[in-house]
Amino acid sequence: MTGHARLTTAIVIAAVAATASAVLAGWAAQGSPSSRGARPGATAASPGASAVGSGTTRPRSQVPSLQVRSGPRSPAPPRWPDAATTGVRPGIRLQTRTGTIKVMTDGAVLDGLEVHGDIVVLARNVTIRNCRVIGAGDWAILQRMEAGSGGLTVEDTEISGGGGRPLEFGVLNFAGDLTVRRVNVHTMMSAVQTSQGLIEDSYFHDPKDFPGAHVTLVASGSGPRPGMTFVVRHNAILNPGGQTAAVALYQDFGLNHDVLVQGNLLAGGGYTVYGGAGKYGRPHHIRFIGNVFSRRYFPKGGAFGWGTTWDGSGPGNQWKNNTWADTSEPVPPP
Repeated sequence: MTGHARLTTAIVIAAVAATASAVLAGWAAQGSPSSRGARPGATAASPGASAVGSGTTRPRSQVPSLQVRSGPRSPAPPRWPDAATTGVRPGIRLQTRTGTIKVMTDGAVLDGLEVHGDIVVLARNVTIRNCRVIGAGDWAILQRMEAGSGGLTVEDTEISGGGGRPLEFGVLNFAGDLTVRRVNVHTMMSAVQTSQGLIEDSYFHDPKDFPGAHVTLVASGSGPRPGMTFVVRHNAILNPGGQTAAVALYQDFGLNHDVLVQGNLLAGGGYTVYGGAGKYGRPHHIRFIGNVFSRRYFPKGGAFGWGTTWDGSGPGNQWKNNTWADTSEPVPPP
């Protein structure tokens, strides 16, 4: 090999070593992906998914294979939704509106509003996103029966009462399908009341207990409409008060059935959950699976216990893999 070739090879090797050192230093400064938040669009994604943010991302197959081994690592605890991962996304500028907004156009999108009042939906497939709704009275957001098959989606939104006047419901659904995703609801008596739809990745907390109130953060008065289901998945539902519930499946208006409550952090209330039994008959296909019950407010989860109105004999009913947050021990059926 000539002297010129040997010099060139040495330069290349030095450059590769410098690049590897820079990569390792950058990773060490930033921390592991699990330590950098979990907000969609702004921080690290969940395990197994690519990160989403303002920078350029690459498929995992293109990530450099350099590894730093520092001994065994204990599994990170699950991250529950909180104020940092729910509500209006950072950087969104809100326009203020006052009073009642009535939505009467199918497929309408409300985006980037701060509403001091309420939103009444009378159309199908409406989306409310990146909004802050500060309400009082019966509801902050209402999907009325006139919406037909429904289809309302509320996402990346914060809903609250002002604190001085009662707010009964954050979201009240009298129509068909409903999706509530990454929503922060607080300072109200009930976060969401619906008999069908999907509630996921949301944070319901710090309700306001006015005289005569029934504080139930997620409530269903009957089973879903034919062909529909009701799913409550991966939420933090925290009721520090000693009355009613975090999640309540009632039979106020009909038989309850076809409900999945899975992978939530649940705490508080008189009973933390109501399991669906009632005056209209034996509930069926009610499933509480993989939830974590917290004793942060009461030794039994709720003031009187972790659950009531559970009927394990109903067809398809399951109480499985529910655990206590502090011990990881199983939570038995109520």
